[in-house]
Amino acid sequence: MRHLDGLYTQRYNRRHKRDGPLFRGRYKAIVVDAEEYLLAVARYIHHNPVAAGLVQSPEFYKWSSCRVYLGPRKKPRWLDAEQLLSRFPKQDRQRAFLVFMRSKVEEPLKSFYDNKRWVPVLGSKAFIESIRGQVRKRQTNLKEVPEAKPYIRPDCRACLDVVERAYGSTNDELMRSRRGQRNEARAMAMYLCRRVAGMKHEEIAKVFGLGGYSAVSSVIGRIQVELEKGGKIVRRYKQIRDLFQR
Repeated sequence: MRHLDGLYTQRYNRRHKRDGPLFRGRYKAIVVDAEEYLLAVARYIHHNPVAAGLVQSPEFYKWSSCRVYLGPRKKPRWLDAEQLLSRFPKQDRQRAFLVFMRSKVEEPLKSFYDNKRWVPVLGSKAFIESIRGQVRKRQTNLKEVPEAKPYIRPDCRACLDVVERAYGSTNDELMRSRRGQRNEARAMAMYLCRRVAGMKHEEIAKVFGLGGYSAVSSVIGRIQVELEKGGKIVRRYKQIRDLFQR
């Protein structure tokens, strides 16, 4: 990547008759725990044009791949869109992707990337330890991965706590399912466990006593569609996000 950046800068400068660096700093690679942080990092990247004031929403930026994910544009061969889209329910997958990309980037993740002290790993403590182990096994002269205090995701318990506070519900009410009765707090708790805590569908199903992947996917999909439509649930979701930041 550094070589590619250098060649591109040289060509750009010759074409536009200018001199000096084109990109801010050298290319730096960060190892990301995909299971935990892939979606959050993708949103952060696609939000850069928004943060720079170039567009109001990620999909409007001409040079972003965000628009390709939404279709019907032909995807370039190098873009593996399924890596991100597969993490959303099959029903209205692209719409759910857009809702997520338009949502606010978490402050801890912004702080991670804004940190002047470059941390080469983004992940849980267990993931960082795993990377350390791989480095040691290869017996390289690389410096030990710095001790990092990166973006630490709220866990399942934290998600349940904020839902209980926002809805005035009890833990028993969140865990209990009744046929024919809508329980928005329970559905929102499942949604947060997936989107905020990064839990797998199977893990969420086990916590809430559901049958499996499809049942959880259906609930999460409905919440995403409702969030896109707007209304009271959006205000409730914003309240929940504020509670996470306290």
